[in-house]
Amino acid sequence: MFANNKVSLFIAIRLLRPSQAVARSIGLLVSLVGVAIGVIALVVTLSTMNGFERDVRDQVLGMSGHINLVFDRNSSNDWENELGNVLSKYEIAGFSPYVRSGAMISSRDVVISVSVEGVVPEIEQRVTNIGNYIALTDTLLTESPIPAGVIGEKLAEKLGVSTTQLVTLITPRWNQEGNFSGPEYQLLKVVGIFRTGMSQYDHRLVITTLTTAQNLFNVGHSITGAKVQLDDPLAAPKVSAAINALVLENIHAVDWRQYNKNFFLALSSQKKLMFIILLMVIAIAGSSATINMLILVKRNSTSIVLLKTIGATKSVIVKIFLIQGLVIGFLGCFIGIPLGVLIVKNTQALVSLIEQATGFPLIDPEVYLIDHLPHLIKITDLSIIGLSTICITVLAAAYPAYKAGGTNFSDKSDA
Repeated sequence: MFANNKVSLFIAIRLLRPSQAVARSIGLLVSLVGVAIGVIALVVTLSTMNGFERDVRDQVLGMSGHINLVFDRNSSNDWENELGNVLSKYEIAGFSPYVRSGAMISSRDVVISVSVEGVVPEIEQRVTNIGNYIALTDTLLTESPIPAGVIGEKLAEKLGVSTTQLVTLITPRWNQEGNFSGPEYQLLKVVGIFRTGMSQYDHRLVITTLTTAQNLFNVGHSITGAKVQLDDPLAAPKVSAAINALVLENIHAVDWRQYNKNFFLALSSQKKLMFIILLMVIAIAGSSATINMLILVKRNSTSIVLLKTIGATKSVIVKIFLIQGLVIGFLGCFIGIPLGVLIVKNTQALVSLIEQATGFPLIDPEVYLIDHLPHLIKITDLSIIGLSTICITVLAAAYPAYKAGGTNFSDKSDA
């Protein structure tokens, strides 16, 4: 009779059913709810962190290329041949030269520190995804006696300007000895405003043509560097290392893994830490189940002895209580995972409602690099959450199962 696992399953579920013992029923319900809440929290937290990591990585890759070749200050004017000699050895999809330097931008009484980047519009749109946010060829290549530039949406808001308006760029000047000789003022016409959703671009970036930037920073025909796009982004670390191994006089390669490296390391560490902390929530709910099962063992010691009398072995009794832990874990996952996924898919709407109600922004782009709450649900994460939860609840049932298996005839009088 007891060789059949269905019998053990039946008895386990029978013991889990609500009974006239209100305290026991409430205790089991609290355990189940606790497990479900822990699962929901894990799904929401991990999915949100996955989304942050993906969006920041994609934005950096899209705007900076797979490899950044950085020239030193003494780079020659013959940069086209230098890049051609270096990149001809590798399979690349294209490269975009740029001049980049810091400056100040002013409008009315507002002065803001910015990064000015000069590019070749048609090449930049092929190598990066800037074309997803603004058409550089349609804006920067318009004929105008005043140099043209496009700026980030948040920067435009801070300056209080819109398209066709003028701003003043304040750039540093250096003498032949390399000493600061004073600022240079240049009017710039805002011909376009873009929004990438990433703070370092929307708040600080000014894009103009390569020629305009070379004139602004007085660098002649030299460049600051080049953004390189590969056929395979995963090959970037290998190609970057190979270029650096050439020990070139004035070129250094930086691959995409090194962009915002500290941010990605911090995010990975926080993800692991949050996973452990939220597993502890499930473990606490599991300990509640442990207490309830111990009470169950004590109150049903007569029934356990009776089962042994009619042929149930110790392993069968242990199995009954382990199945109870398995059922609690499974139900917690069955309830928690779908609810967690539902919440994740509506997180941005929930955040917007909270921000409207409190008037306080929950996502600060200066801290989190992006101005929205992304998400990415991974099947592997859901699987790990489910397996971890079931393991915890089964382990929580192990001690009560051991106690139940050790119940003997002498315990009958204690029932």
